[in-house]
Amino acid sequence: MISSQSPQSPAEFALSGVTGTLTLELTGLVDPQLMVPDLEADSKLGAIKLLVDRLHQRGVVDDSLSFLQSVLERENLMSTVLDGEVALPHARSRSVRRLGLALGVCERPIDFPSGDDRCGVRLICLIAVPVDAPGRYLGLLAALAGAFSDNDVKRKLLEAGSSDSMHQLMTSRLDGAAL
Repeated sequence: MISSQSPQSPAEFALSGVTGTLTLELTGLVDPQLMVPDLEADSKLGAIKLLVDRLHQRGVVDDSLSFLQSVLERENLMSTVLDGEVALPHARSRSVRRLGLALGVCERPIDFPSGDDRCGVRLICLIAVPVDAPGRYLGLLAALAGAFSDNDVKRKLLEAGSSDSMHQLMTSRLDGAAL
């Protein structure tokens, strides 16, 4: 078994050669301070900026402007809208210190272009990825996509009302997931 832990990252990664699966312990990755139950934004850009600022405040991102630019460039390549209600914007950037995510709930749907359609997104989960860890977040993306495909999870997040409730729900849903 090979395992490594960056001293800057609260997440713990372990690779098992027997099963060939990557397991990510999400303790520390889902930070209650990065759960925003009342994201007040009226545009896609505004919502992403607010979440980038949270990641910067918590030390996940060193340079918020550089990371914001990376996220917007990634968004221009391909939509990150899952089902019309959820968006998973993400980017790799040199300004990211450790893998992290910020989750915001919008009271009113925000217009997120998705192909030829425009979707009213209410859940936005921004993922920050260090450049030296391009594969680490793929399992996280898959686990998040699975969680957000569950209508009960989406409903509970929309009704959570507090960072702690959102944190508890996301931790219980994602903790121990094989990534």
